[in-house]
Amino acid sequence: MSFFQIIRSEIENVSATVQQQQQVTQGVMDKINSYPAKIQGAWIGGDADEFASDVVRKVIPAITELIAAIGGINLNLSRATSTVDNADTQSQGLANQLGDVFSQI
Repeated sequence: MSFFQIIRSEIENVSATVQQQQQVTQGVMDKINSYPAKIQGAWIGGDADEFASDVVRKVIPAITELIAAIGGINLNLSRATSTVDNADTQSQGLANQLGDVFSQI
Protein backbone atom coordinates (compact mmCIF):
# COMPACT_ATOMS: atom_id res chain seq x y z
CA MET A 1 0.00 0.00 0.00
CA SER A 2 1.26 3.38 -0.96
CA PHE A 3 1.42 6.33 1.40
CA PHE A 4 0.07 8.38 -1.45
CA GLN A 5 -3.05 6.22 -1.64
CA ILE A 6 -3.86 7.24 1.91
CA ILE A 7 -4.00 10.92 0.98
CA ARG A 8 -5.22 10.54 -2.62
CA SER A 9 -8.70 11.89 -1.82
CA GLU A 10 -7.22 14.99 -0.18
CA ILE A 11 -5.04 15.59 -3.23
CA GLU A 12 -8.06 15.24 -5.50
CA ASN A 13 -9.95 17.73 -3.29
CA VAL A 14 -7.10 20.22 -3.52
CA SER A 15 -6.95 19.80 -7.27
CA ALA A 16 -10.70 20.40 -7.58
CA THR A 17 -10.46 23.49 -5.37
CA VAL A 18 -7.60 24.87 -7.44
CA GLN A 19 -9.64 24.26 -10.60
CA GLN A 20 -12.57 26.14 -9.07
CA GLN A 21 -10.31 29.06 -8.19
CA GLN A 22 -9.05 29.15 -11.75
CA GLN A 23 -12.63 29.30 -13.03
CA VAL A 24 -13.56 32.03 -10.55
CA THR A 25 -10.54 34.07 -11.60
CA GLN A 26 -11.49 33.60 -15.26
CA GLY A 27 -14.99 34.88 -14.44
CA VAL A 28 -13.54 37.93 -12.71
CA MET A 29 -11.36 38.62 -15.74
CA ASP A 30 -14.36 38.35 -18.05
CA LYS A 31 -16.26 40.91 -15.95
CA ILE A 32 -13.31 43.29 -15.79
CA ASN A 33 -12.77 42.89 -19.52
CA SER A 34 -16.31 44.17 -20.12
CA TYR A 35 -15.83 47.32 -18.00
CA PRO A 36 -14.12 49.53 -20.60
CA ALA A 37 -16.97 49.17 -23.09
CA LYS A 38 -19.58 49.82 -20.41
CA ILE A 39 -17.76 52.81 -18.97
CA GLN A 40 -16.91 54.39 -22.30
CA GLY A 41 -20.62 54.64 -23.01
CA ALA A 42 -21.12 56.79 -19.92
CA TRP A 43 -17.68 58.26 -19.28
CA ILE A 44 -16.28 60.50 -21.99
CA GLY A 45 -12.85 62.00 -22.29
CA GLY A 46 -9.21 61.27 -21.88
CA ASP A 47 -9.61 59.65 -18.48
CA ALA A 48 -12.12 57.17 -19.88
CA ASP A 49 -9.74 56.30 -22.70
CA GLU A 50 -6.84 55.97 -20.27
CA PHE A 51 -8.89 53.72 -18.00
CA ALA A 52 -9.83 51.46 -20.90
CA SER A 53 -6.22 51.38 -22.04
CA ASP A 54 -4.95 50.51 -18.55
CA VAL A 55 -7.45 47.68 -18.22
CA VAL A 56 -6.29 46.20 -21.52
CA ARG A 57 -2.56 46.88 -21.00
CA LYS A 58 -2.15 46.15 -17.30
CA VAL A 59 -5.07 44.46 -15.60
CA ILE A 60 -6.01 41.81 -18.15
CA PRO A 61 -2.41 40.59 -18.68
CA ALA A 62 -1.89 40.40 -14.90
CA ILE A 63 -5.06 38.35 -14.44
CA THR A 64 -4.08 36.14 -17.37
CA GLU A 65 -0.75 35.45 -15.65
CA LEU A 66 -2.58 34.66 -12.42
CA ILE A 67 -4.86 32.19 -14.22
CA ALA A 68 -1.81 30.52 -15.79
CA ALA A 69 -0.09 30.32 -12.39
CA ILE A 70 -3.16 28.74 -10.83
CA GLY A 71 -3.27 26.26 -13.71
CA GLY A 72 0.40 25.52 -13.10
CA ILE A 73 -0.42 24.39 -9.57
CA ASN A 74 -2.65 21.64 -10.92
CA LEU A 75 -0.11 20.73 -13.59
CA ASN A 76 2.63 20.37 -10.98
CA LEU A 77 0.31 18.49 -8.63
CA SER A 78 -0.52 16.08 -11.44
CA ARG A 79 3.17 15.58 -12.26
CA ALA A 80 3.97 14.97 -8.59
CA THR A 81 1.14 12.45 -8.34
CA SER A 82 2.43 10.62 -11.39
CA THR A 83 5.99 10.61 -10.05
CA VAL A 84 4.91 9.18 -6.70
CA ASP A 85 2.72 6.58 -8.41
CA ASN A 86 5.67 5.49 -10.56
CA ALA A 87 7.95 5.36 -7.52
CA ASP A 88 5.37 3.27 -5.65
CA THR A 89 5.13 0.84 -8.56
CA GLN A 90 8.91 0.53 -8.80
CA SER A 91 9.39 0.08 -5.06
CA GLN A 92 6.64 -2.55 -4.97
CA GLY A 93 8.41 -4.42 -7.76
CA LEU A 94 11.74 -4.23 -5.93
CA ALA A 95 10.14 -5.41 -2.70
CA ASN A 96 8.60 -8.36 -4.53
CA GLN A 97 11.98 -9.23 -6.05
CA LEU A 98 13.61 -9.05 -2.63
CA GLY A 99 10.88 -11.29 -1.23
CA ASP A 100 11.58 -13.80 -4.00
CA VAL A 101 15.30 -13.77 -3.17
CA PHE A 102 14.64 -14.31 0.54
CA SER A 103 12.19 -17.12 -0.18
CA GLN A 104 14.94 -19.00 -2.05
CA ILE A 105 17.35 -18.84 0.89
